[in-house]
Amino acid sequence: MNQTKLDRDKYVLGDASAHVGFLNCERISERSHIHGWEVDTHYHEGLSQLFVFGQGHVESRIDYTPRTIDAPAIAWLPALCSHAFSYQKDMEGWVITVPTADVSRLAAGRVWLEGWIIRPQMLCGEQHSEQLAEAERLSRRIEREHRSHGEERNIVLESLFLLALVNLHRGLAVAHNAKTGITDRRQHLVNQFQERLDRHVNTLRSVAEYADMLSVTPTHLSRTVKSVTGRTAGEIIHDRVMLEAKRQLVFTDTSISEIAYALKFSTPSYFTRFFSMQTGESPRSFRRRMRTPTHTLGK
Repeated sequence: MNQTKLDRDKYVLGDASAHVGFLNCERISERSHIHGWEVDTHYHEGLSQLFVFGQGHVESRIDYTPRTIDAPAIAWLPALCSHAFSYQKDMEGWVITVPTADVSRLAAGRVWLEGWIIRPQMLCGEQHSEQLAEAERLSRRIEREHRSHGEERNIVLESLFLLALVNLHRGLAVAHNAKTGITDRRQHLVNQFQERLDRHVNTLRSVAEYADMLSVTPTHLSRTVKSVTGRTAGEIIHDRVMLEAKRQLVFTDTSISEIAYALKFSTPSYFTRFFSMQTGESPRSFRRRMRTPTHTLGK
């Protein structure tokens, strides 16, 4: 794969401002003449994407993590999420692209959406057969409606897309509950914590700060997060800071010192030590490796 880059015209049809309708829907095969079943590492500004894989096999890299996807599957990729795909030839599936402004509008006030929609999500496996079949049915309906020209077209597309998000949400809830056996109240607190973390990753770093924002004690927040996710709140905060650091190193030309201070590290050297301990390489080495033209999906 080539270096991670902003895509404005190869895998999507222009910037968010070019998407005058509510969404764009394409089959993966419709642009195979462009990508040759190989999608280089890239990201989008102002555009989120829902991938519905009907049949086939995909080797992917999402936010720097390699993953094998055996369809049927659903993948939700918010704006700024780096991704690359190596599709099986003649892969069946759809890519639904929606401006982030519309996604944010739909999510506003819907706590069940706000808890996960700003992070990449994946749904696959036999336990989700009902949601996966429904995703394919909805994709076919979206595809048909997208080709129509009636004045009610955007209203129908928005309704169908919201149903697709509901379907994905229900599948994610099944996955969480099957894994943890947790109550809705505990899951809700963890969702709120993760949503606040995504919003304040550049300003807040301690468990106590997030606990105060959520009107619970640090101990209660830590115990709840641990029981639901199997990881401590501090580990999740560190991971989110690392993801932000990686994105800035790859997507921008901001100096390492500026990134360190923007992420509230006291000194650039402290940031370098933290990054190296988490990844096994320095920020400079990571940036150089990710921008090397020979960087591939599996490396």
